[in-house]
Amino acid sequence: MIVDHDNQRVLEVLENREKATVLAYLQRAKRDGLLAQVVEVTTDMWDAYVGAAREAFGADVTITIDRFHVMKNFQECLTAARRELQRQLSGPERDQLKGSRWLWVTNPENQSREEQQQLQVFKQQFPSLGQLADQREALRAIFADRQIVKPSEGRKRLRAWMAQVQGLGLTALDRFCKTLHNWLDEIANYFVSRGSNGRTEGLNHGLRAILWRAFGMVNFQNFRLRALHCFGSVS
Repeated sequence: MIVDHDNQRVLEVLENREKATVLAYLQRAKRDGLLAQVVEVTTDMWDAYVGAAREAFGADVTITIDRFHVMKNFQECLTAARRELQRQLSGPERDQLKGSRWLWVTNPENQSREEQQQLQVFKQQFPSLGQLADQREALRAIFADRQIVKPSEGRKRLRAWMAQVQGLGLTALDRFCKTLHNWLDEIANYFVSRGSNGRTEGLNHGLRAILWRAFGMVNFQNFRLRALHCFGSVS
């Protein structure tokens, strides 16, 4: 799905997310003038999207991986670590930790007082998960820091964060830190404009709602036209 963030609308729904498909659309839309004034592309950590954007728009356009996808990736690591720990626990402790996912991945400001207290109990009972939760908040704080206004500053802070968490010896974060390192330049671009794909995720939910209401759609072109009809107009 290609989204115009300025006008809050879906520009196109593509049949697949292969690079060739995305690149063909971007080149055509740029040539036709629809995307001739693009200055920034926000995306997730999918090589095909990033590669297509770079090839279509060149070095003058900023490619940004937004904080939403970075934090989502981190939370998947935290959830994997929790599940791994659960498998190692005895029956009563395993049952106690089971079903606690939302306590670990929900922002503190969105938790009730009881949930915050329960999380503190878990952090003391399971120190390794507590360390992961604390590092999650430290990473959130970096992205929320409005004093960071340059990619170079963002890279510096993120590298410092990685050095700190790697010193903790938490194997659950090894893969995440590798991902963060590999995409560091694109992630650090977030600090310039705070560009976000949050709207894209909301529109994705809207597209899924179309499928739910129709109990599925086997004809892609019919689905595409329905999506553009519902979400393609300027807000």
